[in-house]
Amino acid sequence: MVLLSPRRYGKTSVLLKSEAKLAPAKAAIIHVNVLRCRDEAAFAGALAAGAFRMAGGHWHRTRQALPEFLRRLRLRPKVTLDEVGRPEFSFEPGLGGRDVDIVVSDVFRLLAEEASRRPAALVLDEFQAVVDLDVALPAMFKGLVDEHPSVSLVTAGSKQHLMQHLFIDRNAPLFNTAEQIALGPIPDDEMVAYLCRRTSAAGHMMTERTARLIVATAGPVPDDIQHLAYEAFESADETEVTIADVENGMATSVGRREHLYSSVYELLAAGQRHVLRELALEPTSSPSSGEFVRRTRLANASSVKRALDALIRAELVVDQGGRKQLADPFLAAWLRGVGGS
Repeated sequence: MVLLSPRRYGKTSVLLKSEAKLAPAKAAIIHVNVLRCRDEAAFAGALAAGAFRMAGGHWHRTRQALPEFLRRLRLRPKVTLDEVGRPEFSFEPGLGGRDVDIVVSDVFRLLAEEASRRPAALVLDEFQAVVDLDVALPAMFKGLVDEHPSVSLVTAGSKQHLMQHLFIDRNAPLFNTAEQIALGPIPDDEMVAYLCRRTSAAGHMMTERTARLIVATAGPVPDDIQHLAYEAFESADETEVTIADVENGMATSVGRREHLYSSVYELLAAGQRHVLRELALEPTSSPSSGEFVRRTRLANASSVKRALDALIRAELVVDQGGRKQLADPFLAAWLRGVGGS
């Protein structure tokens, strides 16, 4: 399975909740966030650690758990203990591609052994980052999926174009290997009802009108909506969260991030600043139109496109339903208070 969604739409939460639902079946699950692995050696270490900590592994049945586990790996990692005495595994920096292949194959083999008696899955979050580690890894995973059909490979990614190159394009290395599930925005009515319920459970009241303002102001990313709702709740003096509290919550959020936003803004080229600021004022579905080009004060539509492409690559701008807008509503609010430059 491949789970696709922009950042902060809740894909990791979906993965973790799904894993929790499999707990009664004593599922064998290894979960690794690839984006957190700085190199191939760190990735191999994370896989080994996940395999060792896998609930119900055969090696846990003996008193000599660690030696039993290490005998199952053809490439021996360095073992250290963390502050609570739990083993951690690491490989030497500069680990070669062939060595990484061995570790990945061994982990798949361990999962295949478990799959004979219970569900087994390798879960790789931010999977698109494997290409940064080794461009050959996706093809290797394809081979392992074919070799071990009893093991589920579950991947999730936040960069649509990269995941498309890996899974969806006709010549993709993992083409036709996984069912695709895309996470989109939560429907407004559901999010409004959720905010009202959560506020009530916390001892306050929130009207539907106020909840809809929060969703409209901070949406569509669920994380942003919940953040603004929290700040509005904290701002409330009485038992009701009001529209004024939402405005105060937005001001508080923007103020806390001002230094970060200033640093990001200063690093942008002048043309990118102009495009970003205009999109903060008014998102557009026609960035190449004469009106939008005029507003940005750039030379022509090609200049706007170059700036816009750079902002999209930097994940500062997203396409939401065909409309270009800022990815961060709090950055947009900050920019609406910035003077011309």
